[in-house]
Amino acid sequence: MIQDLEVYAYHGVHKEEKELGQMFLVSVEIQADLENAAKTDDILKTIHYGQVCRDIEKGMASSNFDLIETAAYNIIIKIFEKYPIASKVKVILKKPWAPMGKHLKYVAVEIERAREDIYGTKK
Repeated sequence: MIQDLEVYAYHGVHKEEKELGQMFLVSVEIQADLENAAKTDDILKTIHYGQVCRDIEKGMASSNFDLIETAAYNIIIKIFEKYPIASKVKVILKKPWAPMGKHLKYVAVEIERAREDIYGTKK
């Protein structure tokens, strides 16, 4: 599990959000069959969370979405594409300083998808 990875990105419906950017907090849970990795002690047979963090940062910075729902869904797709052993992914994407005109801790979306939800078949 990755919890509250800080990522600076340019997502939002307002012009200022796309120009100035803001901090997002990304949490990810990935379900996978890790028996082979555990038995072999081989990092190449597991999901490298350091690399997942770098991939999230790169993906969030290289795209520009209006909705945090789209950004969260994009993270899930990228994880499934890179890690064939991932069977289910849950992403919580928080926007701590959302321009809502109200005092709040954050706004967030939570999206969870299984591989078969995306590709129609289990791996």
